Amino acid sequence: MADIVNSPVNFHQLHIFYTVANHGSFSKAAEVLGISQPAVSIQVQELEKFLRATLFHRRTRGLRLTEAGESVLSYSQQIFALSQRLVDSVQELEGLKSGRLTLGASTTPGEFVLPLAVGQFRQIYPGIRVELSIANTRTIVQRILAGEVDLGMVGERPQAHAEDLEMVDYVDDEIVLVASPEHPLAKQAVITPAQAVAAGLIVREAGSATRQTAERHFAALGLQPEMVLVLGSNHAVKQAAVGGGGVGVISRLGITSELKAGVLCVLNVQGWDCRRPLTLVYSRDRYLSPAQRAFLRFLESQRLGSQG
Repeated sequence: MADIVNSPVNFHQLHIFYTVANHGSFSKAAEVLGISQPAVSIQVQELEKFLRATLFHRRTRGLRLTEAGESVLSYSQQIFALSQRLVDSVQELEGLKSGRLTLGASTTPGEFVLPLAVGQFRQIYPGIRVELSIANTRTIVQRILAGEVDLGMVGERPQAHAEDLEMVDYVDDEIVLVASPEHPLAKQAVITPAQAVAAGLIVREAGSATRQTAERHFAALGLQPEMVLVLGSNHAVKQAAVGGGGVGVISRLGITSELKAGVLCVLNVQGWDCRRPLTLVYSRDRYLSPAQRAFLRFLESQRLGSQG
């Protein structure tokens, strides 16, 4: 085995193997790489000879990684992710004139906080390309841990992976109960939580951090409300409340324009003070590129500015 120990891996062969493994086919990999299928097969065979291991089970129904192949794929993912960071870092060092930033967020920060922040950030660094994806908190955390997302912002602190993540509470979010100004409850100076529940609550889907926070607060007030209308987005909750379908449960951050237009109003509910932090999350062990560090500094300056 001395020749393997003392010889570097051929990264061209490794990249071809990586492409085959990701596409599950020699022919698809050849198409992606722009080379012939025999060339792909030969390079994978050469890598197998070098490693003295079979990397694929070759069957008529398709390819399947061997145990050795699974190990090589795992290391390949790390190697090529690190290679991309190297390229990004060198490019970004030139005054952050270029670079890439991949963000993830749960619905409330993804719709009402990060888009504005990203827009302002790109005024300062117009050469940085930003991608923002919105999903539930669990999915965002999984993508951060897998290295697919650089930074995330979620509506609930992910306790399951607390040891692997840096978490910074970014902004205080208030969950409010809203209704159309024409709704009977909107015409009362003060209402009780029980009255809001009796009118029918309009909420997000199960698993929404906004809904979970509100449900905990209702429980603290001694109530277990039945949700009469469950919708898949903040916009849908607002529209249903505007239409008079009940009492909407939503972040105050998301109703600024509706309050100004007078199509929604925040109900004055006795004992209702429901708050949660929107939390910035990123991997504790991951190297932060210049673009990522610049965005973190920008968010911190915005947070301190808003507090001042």
